[in-house]
Amino acid sequence: MLSAADVPIEPFLAKFAQLNVPVAFLVPTETGYKKSIMDATAPVRELLENEKVHVYEEQLQGPANKKKVDSYFVYPDRLEKTEASLYRPMTKKGDPRIWFAGLKQYCNPYNLLALVVIDGGIYVINLSNPAIAQSLIQNGYVYNLLSVEEDEESIVERELLGKIQAIHDKGFLPSITKGDPGVGDTLEHALGISRNNDKNPDYKGIELKATRHTRNGKIKKATRINLFSQVPDGGLTYREILDDYGKMQIPRGDDRPRFQLCDTLRVSHVNGYGLVLDVDDVSDRLYILHYNPETEKQTRVSWWDMSGLRKRLLQKHPRTFWVTAESEMISGVEHFLYTKILYTKNPNAALLTPLLASGVITIDLAAHITEEGKHKNHGALFKIDKKNLSLLFANPEEFIL
Repeated sequence: MLSAADVPIEPFLAKFAQLNVPVAFLVPTETGYKKSIMDATAPVRELLENEKVHVYEEQLQGPANKKKVDSYFVYPDRLEKTEASLYRPMTKKGDPRIWFAGLKQYCNPYNLLALVVIDGGIYVINLSNPAIAQSLIQNGYVYNLLSVEEDEESIVERELLGKIQAIHDKGFLPSITKGDPGVGDTLEHALGISRNNDKNPDYKGIELKATRHTRNGKIKKATRINLFSQVPDGGLTYREILDDYGKMQIPRGDDRPRFQLCDTLRVSHVNGYGLVLDVDDVSDRLYILHYNPETEKQTRVSWWDMSGLRKRLLQKHPRTFWVTAESEMISGVEHFLYTKILYTKNPNAALLTPLLASGVITIDLAAHITEEGKHKNHGALFKIDKKNLSLLFANPEEFIL
């Protein structure tokens, strides 16, 4: 479990996002360390499969079917060659295992290990070693080992940037939609594209996300931005979560109580509805739990497969323009002037699990029952502070219009 690591993972997330290198994290327990075995967790298995190193599901059990892979321990100024053993024991269900020859001389129990694959070899980086961590964070040997050259900017990106610049040059545009959706709807309308309610990017493979920076000349309080929405894969449905855990409350800007569930879910923090998130990096799932203060017990409510969430992130944000607008009321109608673009691409989906575990990414649930008895919801929204986008995306670029 990442939570058992002897150093926090958060300081390293920005670097792995910047490098945009697929990574999986391991924390050897004291028992596993003594027995020279580690569970090949779901993120590790996915990394090895995606990088065409090994597929555990196709591997038979027993020592005769063990696979050896060239590997390397990464030091602040050099590499030390070793060998990884990938196998499924005869015991139990043959749970996937991994071990590196000489690991006990490289790390201690509960050290935080990062695994990356380069040219088919597995590279082990001990982030609990201060010198190794410094070499990564301060762009030393470890950082340079993992860095790759950037792709050139595409024609589509330049095309979209030019179109938004032309929209900016026209000045304030009247909103075509009332309320919060107006800032995005107006931009898409000006670009000649229809409102996007599906799961694909908006403009020729580029996702558009527009938010207000000011309202009537006053800077708005920073709000979290929506990465994507995704219904749970199992457990209670959204409607059942509302029915079981919702409360009668008075929504903001209204004086009539209604049955609703509107709040943020995060790891290690029980919200007002008794709900909390839990990341299980062994089963590679994200759970919604309900905490009962009387019994002090937690029960599982719903869950997502993390592999599906990683695919969803890659599907929605291969390239994204995060557009900022100034908002002014003119003759009783809200108008927008689009002033800034933050351009991100190639999210490091491997960092989604630790970002959820550390509370950087949260989930908003917003559902209620109308006076007519109808269920209304806005989906399970996976959100992040805009200032933290660099923890997920490599080298965001900012354009001032």
